[in-house]
Amino acid sequence: MTRNISRLAAIAGVAALTACTTDNVVSPSRLQDEGSITVIATSAWQFVSLADSALVTPTPSPNASTAWDIAFLGTNVTLNGGDAGPGGVTAACLCQNASATNDQVLAMTAESEFADFDTVTAVPPGLSFVSDALTPAIVGWHAGSGAAATADTTKTWLLRLSDSTSFAALRVKAIATPTATHAGSVTLEYRLQTTSGSALPAPQQIVINAGATGGARVDLNTGTITTDDAAWDLHVQGFTIRVNGGISGSGKAGAATTATAFADLTTAVTNASAYRIDTYAGVFGSQRYYRYNILGDHRISPTFDVYFLRRGSDTYKLQVTGYYSATGAARHITFRWAKLD
Repeated sequence: MTRNISRLAAIAGVAALTACTTDNVVSPSRLQDEGSITVIATSAWQFVSLADSALVTPTPSPNASTAWDIAFLGTNVTLNGGDAGPGGVTAACLCQNASATNDQVLAMTAESEFADFDTVTAVPPGLSFVSDALTPAIVGWHAGSGAAATADTTKTWLLRLSDSTSFAALRVKAIATPTATHAGSVTLEYRLQTTSGSALPAPQQIVINAGATGGARVDLNTGTITTDDAAWDLHVQGFTIRVNGGISGSGKAGAATTATAFADLTTAVTNASAYRIDTYAGVFGSQRYYRYNILGDHRISPTFDVYFLRRGSDTYKLQVTGYYSATGAARHITFRWAKLD
């Protein structure tokens, strides 16, 4: 049986659980001790407690709650440990399909790969468990570190802004007076595209003090530094640039890398699935559960690798088996899991 889970409001909303048939009604917050679960993670993080077999709403916030073990939003997976939360959850990947060809991955199904999951009864020796760390969508914007840091002007990002209707091309133009702990004066150069069909205009610049207490938030639509907790696009602090999306903010901002030079771009709009959000990631970031765009259609193709999650004395095995609903809707993440003895 597959059970579909959705958040009816945002993170703090009401959890609902719908069985695969209308005459098989289950508790609204209860999953199952093991089996196949579909989490509908289209617009908000979905938090699951494996220990309680339940979809949960972390309070007062996800990074201050021990109530959850694993969370999903789109292709992003976060565990309650490390930078992400106080739960102490770590993970490792068996990655038995790491060397599979793309054709082999495309041929895999939940049924054909069940044996790989079912036959795992213990964690193999030698696997390294790691916790999650902050993974910004914008990385690699400076070369060197500390006081020797310089701007990498060859890197360009396509931004979807926090309002989800405006876009921009971005690069870091210059870094001045960096220190061991922050990038000093950071010059951002961007080309603002107010709608997806508009032309990409000439560049604008804004200078940010990355060493300011609490960093500095930037609203690219107005070209200003803002103190508004909601209406911002980029947050520059230390040697980190965050976007107003994912774990960093309530907006819809995201960033996509591009091989096209900043000056040569004609649009900042790209496929929606290419925009990355800030997340916390560990094993699921470095050893992803899928391959992307194998056939050039931007599809997510699960690799059916087996992962291990450990929390205290409890260890679980987990295998992602799908990303789409029966009608083809994305972000319907299906996974099976079981607790190991």
